[in-house]
Amino acid sequence: MGMRTGEKGRSFEGIWGGRNYEALASVFGMGPRFYERALGGLVLAPGMKALDLGCGPGGLSFALGARSPVDTQIHGVDLSVDQLDLASRRAGRVSCSLRFHRCSMDELPFPDGEFDLVMTSMALHETPPEVRRRTVGEVARVLREGGRFLLVDWSRPHLGLWGAVWFPLVCWGERNRDNWNNVYPELCRSRDLILEEDCYLNSITRRQLFRKAPRPAA
Repeated sequence: MGMRTGEKGRSFEGIWGGRNYEALASVFGMGPRFYERALGGLVLAPGMKALDLGCGPGGLSFALGARSPVDTQIHGVDLSVDQLDLASRRAGRVSCSLRFHRCSMDELPFPDGEFDLVMTSMALHETPPEVRRRTVGEVARVLREGGRFLLVDWSRPHLGLWGAVWFPLVCWGERNRDNWNNVYPELCRSRDLILEEDCYLNSITRRQLFRKAPRPAA
């Protein structure tokens, strides 16, 4: 059992999931410090709810949970049972409520306007373009007005070590074109998600923060 590719995208199972996934991700610079930097200044106020798309074993969820009040909720979704099992076993490490669900990020089992923050880290590029587009629609649906969407994923590489390493792997193919061309601001804007922050965390990883615009008064 290993990486599985289906109509919804790749999932990390067996030897590619759980602790092995974490170890490999750390080799590529995605350890606890990476998730702290990805969050930046984002925090949850008392009573708020957050959603982590393609959460894996929960690195971003736990980073947010460590800085969140006890009466907040964080939900994570992923396709991989192995990733979710490890995340669920660790849920008691933070004082707020952490819950993990198996589903695709483009078919979320949550009501409209449920979340104050939706976030995703290094997951959208693992999905086909049509899934990404539906995912942006789902983000807009489950996010309340004024809520924020944190999107962290690879983009056109900057100069640097990791840019040189990844350039041959990410510069071709239909699956990679959205990230290479950074189509996300346009996709989000079409759903009233307005770009507020845009920076690189390293030579390849881009952090973009969007806010859901309020609907015009009738």
